Amino acid sequence: MTAATIHQLRRHFFSLPNILSSQKHYSERKLLKFSQSQLYNVVSNVDDYYLFVPFCTESKVYSTQSVNKGSKVVEVMKAELSVGFQPFQERYMSEVTCDKPISVKAVAADATLFKDMSTTWKFTPNVTDLKSATAADHPSCWVDFEIVFDFASPVHAQASSVFFDKVSKMTLQAFVDRCNTVYRS
Repeated sequence: MTAATIHQLRRHFFSLPNILSSQKHYSERKLLKFSQSQLYNVVSNVDDYYLFVPFCTESKVYSTQSVNKGSKVVEVMKAELSVGFQPFQERYMSEVTCDKPISVKAVAADATLFKDMSTTWKFTPNVTDLKSATAADHPSCWVDFEIVFDFASPVHAQASSVFFDKVSKMTLQAFVDRCNTVYRS
């Protein structure tokens, strides 16, 4: 056993899980037969979400601006999504940060249904040389998808425990299906 392994196995006598937390977390990594550029283009096209994202009834980008982040420039959008499922209906603004063609991260800005919500997509070409000029167009890419949210209401938090993983998987699959529609049809 390494020191890192031993450290991970150590437990503290008074450590208890945070039973008051309603935060949900889902992540998945998949190798897809689309290029980094293709996946980035579908995920960053927030205006079209209402066409294919489960339970999304409206999607609109209100503004986009270029922002300097260290040595690179990213696009930051202000976007509104409307979602509806069963008795729940919610409209909220998100700040969507797009680092072309590497990642897309959306953070809910004013949702009353959520205390906190973020979705992160990372795209890594399935190549050995990521610096290659053609890496972004290589025909397969690893996608790391993560969604984290915390409902404001304990009732919503409890209800979400029933469907959260299923809806998260459906969301990832919806983007894969959208890539098929856009690039294979």
